[in-house]
Amino acid sequence: MGLRPSVQRLLNSPHGFMPIWPVGIALFLVLAGCGQPNTYQAPPPPDVQVSLPRQLTVTSYVEVTGTTQASERVELHSRVKGFLVERKFEDGALVNAGQLLFVIDEEPFKVKLQYAQAKANEAEANVKKANESKAREIAKAQFSVRESQLALAESDHERRSNLLAKQASSKQEFDQSSATLNSAKAQLLAARAEVEQAEVNYSTGLLSAAAALKLAQSEVRTAELDLEYCRIVAPISGRIDRRVFDIGNYITTDAATPLATIVRVDPIYAYAAVSENDLLKVKTRYGIQGDGQTIPVLMSLGDQRDFSISGTIDYIAPTVLSGTGTVQIRGVFKNSGLIIPGMFVRFRIPSEELPDAILVSERSLGYDQSGAYIYVVNAEDVIERRLVVPGDTVDSYRVIQGELKANERVMSDGLLKVRPGMKVNAKLPTPEAEAKGKVATGSPHDAPPPSP
Repeated sequence: MGLRPSVQRLLNSPHGFMPIWPVGIALFLVLAGCGQPNTYQAPPPPDVQVSLPRQLTVTSYVEVTGTTQASERVELHSRVKGFLVERKFEDGALVNAGQLLFVIDEEPFKVKLQYAQAKANEAEANVKKANESKAREIAKAQFSVRESQLALAESDHERRSNLLAKQASSKQEFDQSSATLNSAKAQLLAARAEVEQAEVNYSTGLLSAAAALKLAQSEVRTAELDLEYCRIVAPISGRIDRRVFDIGNYITTDAATPLATIVRVDPIYAYAAVSENDLLKVKTRYGIQGDGQTIPVLMSLGDQRDFSISGTIDYIAPTVLSGTGTVQIRGVFKNSGLIIPGMFVRFRIPSEELPDAILVSERSLGYDQSGAYIYVVNAEDVIERRLVVPGDTVDSYRVIQGELKANERVMSDGLLKVRPGMKVNAKLPTPEAEAKGKVATGSPHDAPPPSP
């Protein structure tokens, strides 16, 4: 093969000589361009990390969100009207049942109590007076006198009658004795009526005095209660919120705003709503048919992932909310003061045991619009895409349901570097790496899947 014309002209140039090394480079380039054309060489299959799924017995959990509420809540209102003169607590402090919190001016109520006690003493004296009345004895004595007078009149009338028959007495004297006899009879009847009236007066007077005494005593008790109500104490132990009224304000009994509010936070309640299907799973596991049964529950606070707070479900609503298909439940938890009412929490309730559950690493899961998937390397070292349903998380592994066997190789990282149908060079982790990343079999911790 001859030289190209451009190279030949360069060598025969009349303008002196050229250096040798540029000429050599030019000859190399010319000769290299005259070789065979390049052909595409396919790259070797990429190396991918795979691992075998784990097969364990795992407890499945029902997880729901909820909010905390105080186990007891009391609003403090005054039962009497008056000016606030004392406040015996600090805003937000812990108070004990029976602790004095507010004092309303007691002086007006002390005066009312003294007046009521005086009326009670007067009523008690009237009872004693009615009980010691001698009106009955006087009426009975008068009755005895009238009986004697009647007997005397009857005797005199009989004697006058005998004398008149013997014509030893005049008709006038006889008529006078008859009138005296009739008068004595009438006076006896009147005396008997006076005795009966005295008995009635005694009974009614005694009852009336006793009733007046009870009324006065009730007024004394009312005054005592009003005086006691001037000192407002804590009905329960708990934490009190800030005061609403300062000293010097006039307090009424019909005020809509409470003086303060006390909440009991140990134990503390947490309410949540579970679906009827999840509730059936829980009840099926624990065999709960009626009252007296408890269900264990775990709780986490805020965005924490560890369900370290344990408690029990002590209430399940008797009806299902038709609009949502959920049932309200309540958990009760011990509280050292960390949890306050109104906090966002997560419930985790053991629902069922999953024997021989399949678990894969969290990094093995991918998500798209069709759901969760994994990449499996088959026997021909070709990538297969499998749709799965992720479940609970145990440490960094996720329980899955789908077409996957315990002896199949699952990609554990780098899902974005491959595609289904691609041939790869699968590499299992070394025993040292596998031991380092070995999953623990302790308490499960939840990690919800990311949104597609």
